[in-house]
Amino acid sequence: MINLREAFSEVLRGRSLSAAEAEQVVGEILDDVVPDILVAGFLVALKIKGESAAELTGGARAMRRRARPLELHGGQVLDTAGTGGDGAGTFNISTAAALVAAAAGVPVAKHGNRAVSGRVGAADVLERCGVKLELDPAGLAHCLAAAQFCFIFAPRYHPVLARLAVLRRTLGIRTVFNLIAPLANPAHPRRQLLGVADPRLLRPMAETLAALGVDHAMVVHGGDGLDEISLGAPTRVVEVAGGELRAYEITPEGLGVAPASPATFLAADADEAAAILKRTLAGDPGPAQDVLALNAGAAIYVGGGAATIAAGVKLARAILIAGRSAATLETICRVSNEGAAAAR
Repeated sequence: MINLREAFSEVLRGRSLSAAEAEQVVGEILDDVVPDILVAGFLVALKIKGESAAELTGGARAMRRRARPLELHGGQVLDTAGTGGDGAGTFNISTAAALVAAAAGVPVAKHGNRAVSGRVGAADVLERCGVKLELDPAGLAHCLAAAQFCFIFAPRYHPVLARLAVLRRTLGIRTVFNLIAPLANPAHPRRQLLGVADPRLLRPMAETLAALGVDHAMVVHGGDGLDEISLGAPTRVVEVAGGELRAYEITPEGLGVAPASPATFLAADADEAAAILKRTLAGDPGPAQDVLALNAGAAIYVGGGAATIAAGVKLARAILIAGRSAATLETICRVSNEGAAAAR
């Protein structure tokens, strides 16, 4: 079986690894049996070559095998995430979309971390909102039962990633770990809305989700570069259902939403991102609500809460106007803090 040094040479030559080879090599990296300088070279070479579906599948399997066990609804949960790296600086749309989907009755096990390649990670903004991050499996299950939502803090359930944190921050670029982290949720969600900043990743990520056995997923890329469904441009989609892939395009106008620039919902830091998120969940009208309705509508659709994306967008809008997603966030804050206190 190939080792990391050999894989580095192969990737430099432009050859893609098989799923089994990628699983072996990513396993070596996670198990801390190779020097950081070799890891950094491999990550950069892989990014330059472009990660294949087989490499992503193998990497995700390596991460999943090393995750702490977590059973939530037998995997019948939704996750929403982006790969990061779009550099746009918008507020945390996928995190907010997960909260709206939960308010719609879709069970959500959101997996995330602090910022690595972007300004504000899901963990950063939820913590600013008052959510306790460090929950054990019982605490997560309690949150899910009370609010249809729980947040799985990646460092707690992927302890092997801790040794890579400094290296990834030092590199400061999107690496394969940004891509496989959304695929390595330890709850193994069967439904997923996944955004990619690079359109080349649309099909490989969709093929990987199919290989990992999801029931229903959408991989999306905004035409303005966002790793979200865009409010300012058409969005390319590769949908996965029953192991089959279907590619198409959606627009804000086609879903009944007025277009606007991402510049209207930027966040400079975690405090501002949290403020925008809370205002929008509470029903504040404007472009932030519009982009959230689009993404939450798709999440509701993928999660089985609506028959079409358009129906999901309509339901998401009603939930936001009524403030139901803000109530969901309040419940999560209360229950997660209770769970953290009980664990002491």
